[in-house]
Amino acid sequence: MKPTAENIETLATEKGIENWDFRSFLKFYDKLSDDKLDKLAANITRRAWAGIDCTACANCCKTLHPEFSDKDQQIVAEKFGMSVEQFKEKYLELNTDDGESVWQIRQSPCPFLENNKCTIYENRPKDCREYPYLYDPEFSSQTMGMVERTYTCPIVFEVFEELKAHLHFGKKKSR
Repeated sequence: MKPTAENIETLATEKGIENWDFRSFLKFYDKLSDDKLDKLAANITRRAWAGIDCTACANCCKTLHPEFSDKDQQIVAEKFGMSVEQFKEKYLELNTDDGESVWQIRQSPCPFLENNKCTIYENRPKDCREYPYLYDPEFSSQTMGMVERTYTCPIVFEVFEELKAHLHFGKKKSR
């Protein structure tokens, strides 16, 4: 079954234990260098991305709370003709959960989402531009976040499934 906005959480839940096992498998997989794994993940990502229309899903915009750097705040505040303080007051909240203080969108869905499209797309924050972070280097060291993103993003789900198949994860070797 192909992952969609409607079924992604169910599919990810069904694959939850398997995905955590795959994460462990990748941590100790020594048949590919980190660089080759990054290239493989990037190639699979390009194929998955080509087959999924993000505006048909928009799960990330409906459920996540992206961070806004100082620069992001300035750019978007200017777009709306507001001061940064007005922008923060209207749209952001300070999150200190991870020991760092970061400004993030206060509500879900994102207030800039309209008809599954971003109304600030050209000025969206770095966190949104880089999501779901599949092109970041050192894929194997980011798998904890990737497993979590399988519940939100059909592209991440598909990348995980294709990586499992490509690396023969879970297949018993014949003697």
